[in-house]
Amino acid sequence: MAQCSNLHKLKHRHSLQGIILLITLIFTIFIGTVLSLLSVSFYNKYIRTGLIKNTDANLSFMADSINENITSLSRFISFCQTHSYIGQFLDYTDSSSPRIALRAYDRLNEEYMSSPVSDYIHRLIIGNNHDRYLQLVDPSYSTSRNVAVITRKMGSFSEQLTSDDIIFTGGFTQDPYIDRTSKNVLIVIRPISYQYSYTCGGYAAISLRETFFTSPMEYYSMADDSKLFLTLGEHTYLMMNNALIEQDISGISIKEQHIANMESNSNVFYYENGKESGYLITKPLSSKGCYITQLVSSKEMHSYGPYYFLIILVITSLIILIGFLLSTILYQFINVPVMKIQKRLEKISHGDFSRDTSIEWNHELGDIGRGINNLSENIESLMNSKIQDEKDKKDLEYKMLQSQINPHFLYNTLNSIKWMAVTQGADGISEMTTALSRLLRSISKGTKVLIPLRDELSLVNDYFTIQQYRYGGTIKMNTIVEDDSLNNCQIIKFTLQPLVENAIFHGIEPKQSTGLITIHVYRENSKDMDTVSSCTGTVCVSVEDDGVGMTAEQIEKIFSENSTDKSQFFKEVGLINIHKRIQYEFGENYGIYIESEPGCYTRMIVKIPETATTEQNGGK
Repeated sequence: MAQCSNLHKLKHRHSLQGIILLITLIFTIFIGTVLSLLSVSFYNKYIRTGLIKNTDANLSFMADSINENITSLSRFISFCQTHSYIGQFLDYTDSSSPRIALRAYDRLNEEYMSSPVSDYIHRLIIGNNHDRYLQLVDPSYSTSRNVAVITRKMGSFSEQLTSDDIIFTGGFTQDPYIDRTSKNVLIVIRPISYQYSYTCGGYAAISLRETFFTSPMEYYSMADDSKLFLTLGEHTYLMMNNALIEQDISGISIKEQHIANMESNSNVFYYENGKESGYLITKPLSSKGCYITQLVSSKEMHSYGPYYFLIILVITSLIILIGFLLSTILYQFINVPVMKIQKRLEKISHGDFSRDTSIEWNHELGDIGRGINNLSENIESLMNSKIQDEKDKKDLEYKMLQSQINPHFLYNTLNSIKWMAVTQGADGISEMTTALSRLLRSISKGTKVLIPLRDELSLVNDYFTIQQYRYGGTIKMNTIVEDDSLNNCQIIKFTLQPLVENAIFHGIEPKQSTGLITIHVYRENSKDMDTVSSCTGTVCVSVEDDGVGMTAEQIEKIFSENSTDKSQFFKEVGLINIHKRIQYEFGENYGIYIESEPGCYTRMIVKIPETATTEQNGGK
């Protein structure tokens, strides 16, 4: 079932390379789209701004040409206002000499013919307050009507006569002096003062043709869909060839636009008129209330559409190239190292624990590679350690088998020696043989780890009996059990024998005199807790000798991991091993503790819990 689950997970596992490529693709598309939109927007704005500025520059030429005509007209009017002959004509009446009028006419005609704006003047009238006038007009437009009276009756006469500047805001109207034509003219009226006086004595009425404003268009170039408009006050005219067509602009919505680096007297507007929309530039003329306006060509603006596509194509190609390079870089820096790490893990799974330095790069994945190499070496070390432990275990089992060669043969042999000693009256040999037989039986029988304390004390007595005969009775041992119930307390097998052995060989034997070993079994009281850590229900087994004693350094050396202390009977077992066996079995609050005073005594205390029962032994 677990295998099926793993297969299911493998089928649904996401490839790191696929995820990276997907993220790169999404990122590339997003960046490409954003850059394309920004580039197109910037390019469109750049083209729009360029067209607007170019149109503004061209419109400046048109405005300057019209302003030049206005300036020339102002000079001509100034001539009319200041020349003495015309000033004398202001006093002209029916009784005056005709020469005054003739002289003024000739001088006026002369100036008219030399004026740059003469081609744009349809009719020129110089009138005085006596309704006498001088008139310059094409014969085909002459009339017998009193033009002076007609002029004074015009609605804008008084306004223009009292104005400080020339007024064009009245716009073009049908020629008021003649009925047989529909020609539109712009009437300009300016006051003329008497000589040597500021009193108005007459006026100059000039009828301007539409060419006054449209003549510069002859040299003006613009797109087919671009248009020029002339605004005179509340009148707006479409400028076409040499004609002005008045337009109704009430339905057009405009909004002013701010374009950087435009001429200070130009304004840009965005307009909407039904389905039509675009930009227009307005430039004021030198006469108040007059403007010239041009629509920016939409065709020219839209003619750059193919370039937009080219820009998008270039940007998209560039982004794809960047995405490809980014994918290649990610593949080299992520996918390749990951695949090498996967291959390394596969080798480890097949038992190759050798270090592979090719996966230890100088970045985060290199840290993972170093970790994998360290892990493989640790695994190899643990496996070698386990193999060595198993080998040591086999060796130990072999040694134990060697030490247990046919126990029954040894028992029978020892019993035969015992009966021969009895029959010959050698009681000491009989007693030693009996003790050795019991000791060997204890060593070889069963595999129990925990035994009752009485059995452990019995084993120690057998061991001591043999040693006592060896030393000729110069050593003695006393055993004190304060409470007989303590004999049932469970203790690890062969715990006390090494302690008695150490007391004999390292305590009593070096002083080369008699010695006494005392084994004392008791319950630990709370007053003893200042020596070592203990807990309630602790049984203490003290093995004390009156030998040479030990220093603190010697005691510390015994419990060192590198201790060379080994018993003679159990060559592979030291005091530190017994101490650890007790702690492994009962906990860290138990074990062996040594108290000694050099030249006086050595006391080795074994602490075990009283709660240990035969039930525990059954599980060992």
